[in-house]
Parts: sequence; structure tokens; C-alpha cells
Amino acid sequence: MGLGPKQWECKDCGHKHRANRKQCARCGYIVLGPVDAERGMGKLLTTVLALLPAILSVLTMGLLAWVLFF
Repeated sequence: MGLGPKQWECKDCGHKHRANRKQCARCGYIVLGPVDAERGMGKLLTTVLALLPAILSVLTMGLLAWVLFF
């Protein structure tokens, strides 16, 4: 689950594709792997989603404290 179009790279010639095809358009090699930037974006997204409940709870407590104070 990444942001933007996925990038796939041929493990034989290194040609990059926007879709996970069964075959490389340039050399015909069958195995394509995800580009490293896509893996990094996936880790970043996973971290943000893991911290999201904590951030939302802090913001909710702050909003409740502000409403009850005024």
C-alpha cells in the first residue's frame, strides 16, 4: 500500500515499469521486484498509521480541555 503509482523494476535489466507486469517490456525477463523507494514509502505509511491513534487521542483530549475550560 503506497502513495502514487507503484514502481517495479526488472531484476535482469533494471528497466522500471509503472505496473507489475508478468514480463519486462524491454528484455522479456519474467521476475519484477518493487523499487526501493516504494518499500521506504510503505514503511513510512505504516509508521504514520501506527501513530495515528495516539495523535488523535491527544488532539481529542486537548479539544475537550479547551471546551470545558471556556
